[in-house]
Amino acid sequence: MSLRVKYLNSKLQFKTCYKCKKTYPRDEEHFYKVKHRTTKGSYKYSSYCIKCDRDRKKEWRKQDSKSGRKRERQRKYLSTERGYFKELWQSCKKSTHGCLFRNYEEFFECWEDQQKIYGTKCPYLGIEMTRIKGLNEEGRRHRATNTNISKDRILSNLPYGKDNLMFVSWKANNEKGNITPFIARKYLEFVDKSPLLKKLTEIDDRNIENEAQ
Repeated sequence: MSLRVKYLNSKLQFKTCYKCKKTYPRDEEHFYKVKHRTTKGSYKYSSYCIKCDRDRKKEWRKQDSKSGRKRERQRKYLSTERGYFKELWQSCKKSTHGCLFRNYEEFFECWEDQQKIYGTKCPYLGIEMTRIKGLNEEGRRHRATNTNISKDRILSNLPYGKDNLMFVSWKANNEKGNITPFIARKYLEFVDKSPLLKKLTEIDDRNIENEAQ
């Protein structure tokens, strides 16, 4: 057993905040512990005391939001594949129609499976789908982009689930509404009985196909 007294650098017992110039004990109750920039596995204490650090971050967030940089970062993130589908997933979870997916990965897997068949084209209209994201401003709701990807329940009376989800363009989803297969069949029967309506439908079909090309 050594009787040598361990040397203690008294200067390291206390630390002065760079901002308020007050001196506190050098510990985690008064300063945030951060990783050392050059020494691996080592730590040091922040130059600001905890109170000044919080005030500094609060002011930064305020200025960041005021300058519009925060909104621009948010818009860019929501336009990425992950950001875009994360938002769709959050909407799916909160849907009053119900959600049978256990997690985001299971939800996103439906998009990956759909791409193997349709690529990034709308299964209904055949148009290329986009992820052009806008944000609401000053109480005004951002206008939806017709070509943007949206989630659609194939059968509107059932919740979102692996067998009841298709990603389609916002235009197709909006026009489809909550129509059921029964109503769709009845509608087609009425169209088929009228030579004029049938002819106009064929013209409309060709126009949609030309737009998709």
